[in-house]
Amino acid sequence: MAYKLLIFDFDGTLANSFPWVVAILDELAEKFNAIPVDHSKLDELKNYPPRKIMKMHNISIWKLPAILRFTRSRMKTNGESIQCFEGVETMLQKLKDNDIRMALVTTNTCETVRRVLGDELYNLFHLFEDKVSIFGKPAALRRIIRKSGLNRSEMLAIGDEIRDVEAAKKVNIPFGAVSWGFSNMEAMASHSPEHIFTEMSQIVDLVVSSPFTFDPAI
Repeated sequence: MAYKLLIFDFDGTLANSFPWVVAILDELAEKFNAIPVDHSKLDELKNYPPRKIMKMHNISIWKLPAILRFTRSRMKTNGESIQCFEGVETMLQKLKDNDIRMALVTTNTCETVRRVLGDELYNLFHLFEDKVSIFGKPAALRRIIRKSGLNRSEMLAIGDEIRDVEAAKKVNIPFGAVSWGFSNMEAMASHSPEHIFTEMSQIVDLVVSSPFTFDPAI
């Protein structure tokens, strides 16, 4: 059985959003009364799951919806610098050419996703879950599973953060971790993803050329 649906995260997986986020960290800290991020320790933060990062910076969970709304709004009006990672266009086109369906699950908005990807690439996706909360990806993945009409073994979630692999594990679908996003790859590997990708082309190679077996517990 082959993967028939790839479920992509957006920020950090398809879009290089991290530099933009870093640029507004001080503004976020001031607005939401958080402990400012020490920019010299950004690499250290890549080893930690979201809840630990929140605790380190005095971010209460009840603040998250407001933080996300503010960040989405700022990205809408001042996010022109955000671009896709190199190789995204080629990867998505090859997946489409090989009849691989694609879905997107993101805390961002479809409006921002469309602006960054462009209409042609955006329209390659079949299913969308946008404006997902920080810890709402398991529920979003379940909705994608229901809408897809596929078995969980026929889909692969792909992302760059610890919370992405945790969400996939929670709903029992295979996960592919990418090395070019936010979380440190060693930290991601400790959560036992089914696949690790260090290059965009490896995603295409896996789903087009390589057989696999994944037996989710029912």
